[in-house]
Amino acid sequence: MKIKERYFAKQKLVKVLREELSKASPSFAKLLGDKARVEVAKTEEGITLFLINGEPKIFEVEGRYFPMLKGALEVGVDRLYVVVDAGAVPYVVNGADIMRPGVVEYDTEIEAGDLVVVLEERHRKPIAIGKALWSGEEFREREKGKCVKNIHHVGDKIWKLEI
Repeated sequence: MKIKERYFAKQKLVKVLREELSKASPSFAKLLGDKARVEVAKTEEGITLFLINGEPKIFEVEGRYFPMLKGALEVGVDRLYVVVDAGAVPYVVNGADIMRPGVVEYDTEIEAGDLVVVLEERHRKPIAIGKALWSGEEFREREKGKCVKNIHHVGDKIWKLEI
């Protein structure tokens, strides 16, 4: 994965980033500290990343801004999460979607279509970012099926990107 374009973000964009991240979770907004230098980096694959003080921490997914794994690792996760058991971890970090039997905990306020952080059960560390296919209500009612589409996981091209 290569960067084809890189430039500093305008204050207006930084304000939008801060607002969207705050809506998703107050902890996510901490990525944009008071004196953060925010750059926009566009890849040849069409992915837009936001570098905070030179480090990729946020990305754009379907027109929404959300922390990348490295960003979620930095600030922690208190909302919009799904926790998977140890048996699911090897599959998730290889890019597999998340199946309901492997989910042991979830944010009950998730709506279908929300971006979520997938945490592993033992240390509650982020291992993937995905798109919820179910709402919190559906998580409670259903016992099997695909519930989260994996978008970004540990070891993928975005994770390995060096800037």
